[in-house]
Amino acid sequence: MHSSKAPKITTPFSSAAAKSLADDDDLLLEILLRLPIRSLIRFKSVSKRWHSLISDPTFCHRRMTFQPSTPSGILCRPHSRRFSPGFDFVYLHPNPPRVPLESLEPSVPKRRFVILKSCNGLLLGRSYRKNDYYVYNPTTKQYKKLPKLQMNKNSTSIYLNLAYDPLRSSNYKVVCVRVLDSTNFEIKIYSSDSGFWRPCCEGSSKALFILGFSCGVYWNGALYWLRYLENCICLDLCEEKLHRLAIPRASDGWGDRTIKYFGNWCGRLYWIEGVDSESTELIVYEMGDDRGCGWSLKYRVDLQRVCNLFPDPSSGVRAALNSKFSVLAIVDQSEVGEEEEEEPYIVLLSGGNAIRVNVMSGRFERMQYLNNGRNCQHSPRGWTN
Repeated sequence: MHSSKAPKITTPFSSAAAKSLADDDDLLLEILLRLPIRSLIRFKSVSKRWHSLISDPTFCHRRMTFQPSTPSGILCRPHSRRFSPGFDFVYLHPNPPRVPLESLEPSVPKRRFVILKSCNGLLLGRSYRKNDYYVYNPTTKQYKKLPKLQMNKNSTSIYLNLAYDPLRSSNYKVVCVRVLDSTNFEIKIYSSDSGFWRPCCEGSSKALFILGFSCGVYWNGALYWLRYLENCICLDLCEEKLHRLAIPRASDGWGDRTIKYFGNWCGRLYWIEGVDSESTELIVYEMGDDRGCGWSLKYRVDLQRVCNLFPDPSSGVRAALNSKFSVLAIVDQSEVGEEEEEEPYIVLLSGGNAIRVNVMSGRFERMQYLNNGRNCQHSPRGWTN
């Protein structure tokens, strides 16, 4: 009986070429740079040498600069299931692949894991009922347990934030703000390259104390904290100094402003607000290339048609903007040099529905329904794969 398979032909030339490729690290690295992350993870098991090449921090940094990518979706964790690994994933691209990870929890033995923050693909969390903190990479499933924080007997609470930009460095930092009393706080920084906590600076200001230290936003080498419309400060992680940041000046008077979104998306810092409870308009501001440039008015987005289609039965259409809609993200690919630019859009969450609203035309569509969307927290995580 004859086999239908074609015979495998091996020539001295093909064997020599394969051996030459396998022995040439520079050529091999150039090929690996062009592969997707999931392929790189699989290729780590080819050999110890390949594992070493792909795991090298220098290679990781080169790949991020060679193939800068935009988030493929948004991770949303529900309020009511804070200690569960379950989450919803909002896809930002058509024909999406499978969800990039099944769980947000690392394999920390006998510990329930609470996600605190995320930053450019890394997660910061702690074990439930234990003050053990971890930095976790859900793609590689690797985690690092942070050294114990020495608690001050005068401390009332501590807040941790994560700072990581693979385009700047392969290292990350964790910033701990320790509140001492009603007006005083101190800041410590953990750096992955040093492996320990060290003092950074102290503060004594009632105005700074009322900031939401747990909700820091990392952008352009600094951490930003915002408290409603009262104060905004940033910690420059290079200078390790605190600076005040002016909030956007309202274009139509102050009114009853409501902050709907304050965050970093693809390297740009955005502030999105509702004007007042009687308006269905969102105002989008963008920070310049650095904090010294200040805020500029970017877009005005009218959500009247969206409010009509997704009314709030308890408070009516007019109040729907402030009471029912939350802003998950603003997606503006023109800022990141995409070859096929599309109209910028805002992703809203309303009653479990993820809604895309184009900022120019006002066209909108329901993207998907989130299983836990009614309870999702308003600070979702962007995921890049």
